[in-house]
Amino acid sequence: MGTRWLTVAVIFLSTLVATEVVAQGAATQDAGPTAEAQVGTAVVDRALQGAAESFPASVGTVYGYSKIAKTQAGATIEHVWYHNDVEVGRKQLNIGGSPWRTWSSKVIPADATGDWKVEVVADGKVLTSVAFKVQ
Repeated sequence: MGTRWLTVAVIFLSTLVATEVVAQGAATQDAGPTAEAQVGTAVVDRALQGAAESFPASVGTVYGYSKIAKTQAGATIEHVWYHNDVEVGRKQLNIGGSPWRTWSSKVIPADATGDWKVEVVADGKVLTSVAFKVQ
């Protein structure tokens, strides 16, 4: 009789542990995509060049560069560009796998000095944001 109770207890505890592991795995998958972002002055061979937090008014073009993970091919993200908290551009970008590097660019007029930022957005949720100045 004692052996039967021990067997039942082991099975019960094993089931609890297995349920917890499955639940943790599901929570990790539901966390959605993650992103890292930077801005710079060019993209060469799929690598950002001239990364900085501040650019001269004569910069011409700034590139928003993102590395997306925990996603899958066929997904999309957006780069949303802001100048002084006013949206001035939005670019939808296709994701080809995970991790995936992608970028967009924004022409910066010489008189568009001030605070800028690029948000990386997936399914309406801001994954990350990178702020920079043009002076």
